Amino acid sequence: MLFSTPCVGAKNMNLLAICGTAFAAVFTILVALAGVMQLITTVFKEKPTEGMDSGAVAAIHSAYQAVFPGASVTRIEEVK
Repeated sequence: MLFSTPCVGAKNMNLLAICGTAFAAVFTILVALAGVMQLITTVFKEKPTEGMDSGAVAAIHSAYQAVFPGASVTRIEEVK
């Protein structure tokens, strides 16, 4: 009988209304975060670089060595 008295503002709210309010709140927060992410990616654009990233080359070599031990990568091309 500890929780038998409802809160003052929640006397007439049913479960569906509470779930709807929670869904709307989470959706609003996610929309705001998406807007912030869009703003950040617009302000801090990545500058295109020529050639391949050395980290990507090392990852390709190590993945190839894991699949085909003893073989070597001779050429890496980017398909556009």
